[in-house]
Amino acid sequence: MSSAREESERLWIMPFLGQLTDDCRDFNDDIKSKSVTPFTYYASLVKRKEPIANRLLNPFYTFLNVCSNIYLSSNRDSQTGAFLGRRIARTLRSVEVTGDETSFLQFLNIFCMDNRVLYDYCWNKLRKQFSVVTDPEKTFFRALDASSIKYARINRKLETYVCENLVKIEDALNILPLHSQDETIFEEELLVSAMNYSVKVGGKRLRPLLMLMVADLYDIEMTRILPLVCGIEYLHTSSLIFDDLPAQDNSDLRRGQPSLHKTIINGDIPYNLCEGRAQLAAVDLIAISMGLINHGLVRNGFSPEYVNRVVDEISLLMHDLCIGQMMDLRAARIGIGEDNRELDKLDRIAWFKTGKTIEVVMIMPVILVKPPSNEQTNELSRIRELSRLMGILFQMRDDLLDVEGGDAIGKPTALDVKNNTVTYVSLLGVDGTRHRLQQLLTQALQLVDDCWPTGSETIKDVIKYVVNRKT
Repeated sequence: MSSAREESERLWIMPFLGQLTDDCRDFNDDIKSKSVTPFTYYASLVKRKEPIANRLLNPFYTFLNVCSNIYLSSNRDSQTGAFLGRRIARTLRSVEVTGDETSFLQFLNIFCMDNRVLYDYCWNKLRKQFSVVTDPEKTFFRALDASSIKYARINRKLETYVCENLVKIEDALNILPLHSQDETIFEEELLVSAMNYSVKVGGKRLRPLLMLMVADLYDIEMTRILPLVCGIEYLHTSSLIFDDLPAQDNSDLRRGQPSLHKTIINGDIPYNLCEGRAQLAAVDLIAISMGLINHGLVRNGFSPEYVNRVVDEISLLMHDLCIGQMMDLRAARIGIGEDNRELDKLDRIAWFKTGKTIEVVMIMPVILVKPPSNEQTNELSRIRELSRLMGILFQMRDDLLDVEGGDAIGKPTALDVKNNTVTYVSLLGVDGTRHRLQQLLTQALQLVDDCWPTGSETIKDVIKYVVNRKT
């Protein structure tokens, strides 16, 4: 006997399911009569390639999910499953018979374009059952469950995504000594503690999160790509250690804490060794990163050939980071001019210093799962351009924060003025920098749609965060 709550839920959900069924079944007729329903409205946005379509609930998925939830809440009762199976099959059969011979295919192209598993099942398997309208097999509900999980995963808000993944990333980033406990080496422990200090001192983890977001779009499980996520963050951290050194930016603070070359960790070394240890820790992070990426990815089932391509990209990244830092040094020591004609040079520095590290995390998932082809080359080119813009956006916001940020940003302010560094603010002024920031933001968001027409809202949230962040 059902409870009062179950009865209440049933009384609410069945009319809702009935309306969804009618709107789906009558889709072709509603299109012809120009009737507005959730299905026709969504289809019109998709056909016009309106960006808002990516943020709306897909009504066909809603219909299938309601069916799935009713089936699961019945403890997979066979009669309930049969009822729902017939309803789904009959509804989709109506879509086919009320239009021309391509109607059902067009329907799937609109409503299942981002889910190949469900698309193939409906077209190749379920469609064959239309004439007899038998109960769909369990594979249909398995396909539906998989599509629901993916749809939820790639359409989460940034805050939700961070909450679900940040702790896992932080746990994975912890570095342990490579030598066994039987041969403890004190100097290794000094380096490990220094590396963990720099890695764990804070930070937004935008690069690891971005890589996971892109990996989601290519159906790569987090556990498989985690060695690469950690390896890239180690490389990024090593560049920050070098960046803070007296010969570079000469910064005493990083993320609100003393920079590594200014830090004695639990009284372990005298102060005059701190800078030397920082340099060694930065190099060691590179070594650990490469070992982790090489062995971890192959161990997790990725093609050694594709992993080699990843390593090639990382080698080029590190080379370009050094070029970017050299550009920055020359600009600070020699100058690059004080007018807008030098803006391209500043953009290039931002691209090499910041955009390249974003580029590498966003192209890696593509390289790991897609064979080389003209299509892949074009896809990577779009992602590289997006990364270049993100690097410029990041640096422009940094330059504004250096002027306006105050104590909240976790590092000394007015450092650019102190070091006589040419910045976007020194070239364009505060208002000019803000204006250009918004212009490039619009371009970057459009590029996201060009790269990933569906499922990329969380990536857009990251870009908006970069532009609006306070630290």
